[in-house]
Amino acid sequence: MTTATETQVPDLVAELGLLDRVDYEDAYTVSTGASRTPEQWLRAFLEGAPRWFQLPWAGLGKALLGAKFGPVTPTPGYVLGWKILHQGNDSFAVGLDSSAGLRARLIAVTAPGRVVVATLIALDTPYARNAWPVIRRGHRFFAPYLLRRAASR
Repeated sequence: MTTATETQVPDLVAELGLLDRVDYEDAYTVSTGASRTPEQWLRAFLEGAPRWFQLPWAGLGKALLGAKFGPVTPTPGYVLGWKILHQGNDSFAVGLDSSAGLRARLIAVTAPGRVVVATLIALDTPYARNAWPVIRRGHRFFAPYLLRRAASR
């Protein structure tokens, strides 16, 4: 079974300048022999998530945070409602903002034999800062699960 382990956020992620301020960050990695682009990895991470996860998670994001999802069907410029922010040879990033003041960024970074999926969060309002500890618990459970799932496909 593939194991996703917590790791340092790669320096490349900060160099992308996706947020003006980062209040939370984490990263998970898996070793892999799969030859995928960073975009393919992030698509497998998000679009490969089970429907029982996708629908409730998006619903909670909209209801609790006013998450501003784009199209969830295959659409240029989006990955499952997340806006594409960066496309590079070894990195790919998507973002999701909310009217409640939470800005999230997911970044896939590939290197020979491994992939890292990093999360950056900015909390711009007291509401977002109060909601984040609850959301964080779910995130820290599901992020490695989704990466393991993507690696096993």
